[in-house]
Amino acid sequence: MTLTVDEVLARADVPEPADRVIFKVDELYGLSAGTKFPLNKTESIDTGPMSMTMDPKADPATNVGMVDFTSKSLRVRYGVQVVFPGLHELVMSGKHDLDLLGPVRAIATDECTLTPDFSGWRALGCLELLPGSMWTGAKGG
Repeated sequence: MTLTVDEVLARADVPEPADRVIFKVDELYGLSAGTKFPLNKTESIDTGPMSMTMDPKADPATNVGMVDFTSKSLRVRYGVQVVFPGLHELVMSGKHDLDLLGPVRAIATDECTLTPDFSGWRALGCLELLPGSMWTGAKGG
């Protein structure tokens, strides 16, 4: 008796392909163009180019992503430390506490649309400043 590939697959206990896959994020860095960064309710600074890297103090459960192949979307959430030239200029002006020069700790969330061939994506991201950060009191606009 000879079986076809389809017959073998029909008999096997092979799960259906998943439309959604959850994954762990454990290494990541990124660069971003500058933006306005709030100092308080009325003041903000230009950040200049921002550099982000994984926050070694972040809870590992924070660093996860999910890809949905059906909707061609990707959502990634991860703890980061962010540094940018605007921090250095702010502190060196002598008007603010030197403690502000440390990295800004935040949770980054990226909502992405995958390319039709799944070879890349376009991301729209946001940063949520962490409690206990020097920047916690800042309110984004």
